[in-house]
Amino acid sequence: MPVAVITGGAHRIGKGLALRFAQRGYDIAVTYNTALDEAIATQKKIEMMGQRCIMSKCNVAKPQMVRDSLEMFESELGHASVIVSNAGVFPEPHSVQETPSSLVQETLLVNTLPLLTIAQVYQESCTLHAAHGRLISLGSLGALEIWKDRIAYNVSKSALQTMALTLARGLAPTISVNTVSPGAIAQPEEATANDANLIDPNRIPMKRHGTVDDIFDAVWFFATSSQYITGQTIVVDGGYHLVR
Repeated sequence: MPVAVITGGAHRIGKGLALRFAQRGYDIAVTYNTALDEAIATQKKIEMMGQRCIMSKCNVAKPQMVRDSLEMFESELGHASVIVSNAGVFPEPHSVQETPSSLVQETLLVNTLPLLTIAQVYQESCTLHAAHGRLISLGSLGALEIWKDRIAYNVSKSALQTMALTLARGLAPTISVNTVSPGAIAQPEEATANDANLIDPNRIPMKRHGTVDDIFDAVWFFATSSQYITGQTIVVDGGYHLVR
């Protein structure tokens, strides 16, 4: 069975990706940090589909925990066909004067630097197995435009975008590295306070918010397309970037 690894895959977008990969015959490995109950529920759903699913508690801000989780996944399920770096944080807004440098640093530790650790471990696995790999980063429109009072988030996601491009060049031809950047994604079944601030659908050319299915279509493309496609970004925003 092919194997898909998804960081932050216990709930919301990560959970949706995990379930959809499982529906397509993938065994699944998922990291979670605090969402233990959600992780267990996701695992049970995947196992009911007849696929194997293993979980690992992992604070992605700690490189050794990321490494340990990925190595455990490989020992249990085998070499990953695709790894989706999805875990991230969306800090509360702060003005310039109110933004401590520590907040920017902490956000980089979660949103940006884990991709480097994942890439390093994945490259070792590909070398060991004489195999190719596909690494997909969940980016954000926050990498491509500037939002008011979101310094930590904007910086972390723009740095992530550059990180993915740098890795795409450095890991070729063994691993393709691509980015999926969601826009306003509605998740009514697992809504959070941030969902209240989603863009008005009337401002989106497609006249609706995106869904996890929309994101998965882009992730699935990078997971199954030609290995020749690398260093690319698909923006999943219903055309919103066209009217900004």
